[in-house]
Amino acid sequence: MSGIDLRIKRLFGQKKNLVISAIDHVLEYGDQPGIESSREAIEKCMGTDALLLSRFSLRRNWDLFALKNSPMPVIRINWSSAFYYPLEYRKGFTEVATAVEDAVQDGGELVICSLFLENNDEEMETINVGIFSEVVRQKENLGIPLIGECYVVEHAEISADALHEKVKRVSRVMAELGADLVKVFFTNKFHEVVANTPVPVFSIGAEKLNTDIEVLTKAQNTVKAGARGIIFGRNIFMASDPKNLISALNEVMNEETSPEEAARKFSL
Repeated sequence: MSGIDLRIKRLFGQKKNLVISAIDHVLEYGDQPGIESSREAIEKCMGTDALLLSRFSLRRNWDLFALKNSPMPVIRINWSSAFYYPLEYRKGFTEVATAVEDAVQDGGELVICSLFLENNDEEMETINVGIFSEVVRQKENLGIPLIGECYVVEHAEISADALHEKVKRVSRVMAELGADLVKVFFTNKFHEVVANTPVPVFSIGAEKLNTDIEVLTKAQNTVKAGARGIIFGRNIFMASDPKNLISALNEVMNEETSPEEAARKFSL
């Protein structure tokens, strides 16, 4: 048993599948509706199992994470050019913005780091693997779980099959490099991603969905494919009723309640 095992056990508790949210968007590109106030966004995510955010958002709002129903804080380690949407960068040049030690000092219980591969830049991708591997070394020394993130910059421009194959490959690479959990796009053959990845898999929300039913259905499809939960940002903190949506997500993913039934139960 290690500190990593202990923290992952605490993360899951007695639950099979987790509801995780994210407000780290403003670290990556600075302007995201719904996170004008990090404190208000955090309050909307109360009741989730974990929350992705920056080290300094945690430092400024640490008291909210001391509450009984507060999520476990997950600190974003990297900053990558591909996330800087205002300038439409296309490659994932990456730097470590926060050392794992710094994240732990400010109360982080887990960390998250992206790995950008297959962007037609062999040198950059080799450097990215080196950066990811250094984060693995740091988290191993400190006993902190690492969520590896496979973000496909060109996801809207490639076929569903191409997206699936890339996610399947990169997820396995991250697990073999030392990620303890992975965060990935939901694909058209998501069960194959899960089967090929020897650590817990979580799907992202990606674009904002139009209705709560769509959010619940995506969560249902995720766990039916064998994933251990979801990491949804805007689809939670921008919801009209985040508290009840979080409750409904838990029922859909852990009680096998249908999205329609959960929506009715929680007045969504």
